[in-house]
Amino acid sequence: MRWVHATGEIDCRGGRLVGIVNATPDSFTDEGAHHDPDRAVAHGVRLARQGAAVVEVGGESLRFSDQTPVDVEIGRVVPVIRRLVAELDVPVAIDTFKAPVAAAAIAAGASILNDPTGLRDEAMREVAAGTGVGIVLTHFFGPPKVRPTSFPDVDVPTAVVEWATALIAEAHTAGIDPERIVLDPGVGLGKSPEQDLELLHRLAELQVVGRPMFVPISNKKVIGAVTGALAKQRLSGTTAALAWCRAQGATIFRVHNVKFLAPAMAMADALVEGRPARWYDVPK
Repeated sequence: MRWVHATGEIDCRGGRLVGIVNATPDSFTDEGAHHDPDRAVAHGVRLARQGAAVVEVGGESLRFSDQTPVDVEIGRVVPVIRRLVAELDVPVAIDTFKAPVAAAAIAAGASILNDPTGLRDEAMREVAAGTGVGIVLTHFFGPPKVRPTSFPDVDVPTAVVEWATALIAEAHTAGIDPERIVLDPGVGLGKSPEQDLELLHRLAELQVVGRPMFVPISNKKVIGAVTGALAKQRLSGTTAALAWCRAQGATIFRVHNVKFLAPAMAMADALVEGRPARWYDVPK
């Protein structure tokens, strides 16, 4: 299958990595290491060279805290996106749940929109429909940046399928071609670790939706719950989860460490397909 975006398309028949640029002072994993625009741009360029098929820029962490003002978030992401678009041969994505930020980022050259609240805001749907961007449709129980006090008592994989099927149909009616959409099941977004694990275990059931699966598995809380590892120590768990999700039909993975995970992705692809994309001449 293909993922159409504002400046082209991505072949989603094999594994693809989306490299993360957190242009924030309080990100979970890098703790603000790329908050400075120059460092953020350099990191984005590095991710693309290491094998990222998309470089995604975000200006607000989903930590449980006050929301970042719109003008501050725009100030963080727009200069970085503008420079990355000029320097990279891969598409640049914006990660935001605010329509004004999305509009500013797309005007700066972003060709993919990752809204972690799943186009819940009508204004965001209008931005998505009117710009031709590729869309990451993300499932999220509850509001962003608010710590859950309870978790819905539902069968999560079934709930995700029902939600995605209905919303993709609504989006199509609103003028958004389904080929512009990929499905993010929303691991960690308003779900307990037990629900996350069940969702990942049954990920293949989501293929019935008929769109490529986008899994932001990197360093997720469920990995810490299983392994006991802190966020910066979850690379081995992330690698295992990526390989499992690829075997269950997912093909797009949002990750922090592209350099380490690109070979893992190549091996997972080869195991799933029964053949590698290419053979390498390795010195004996």
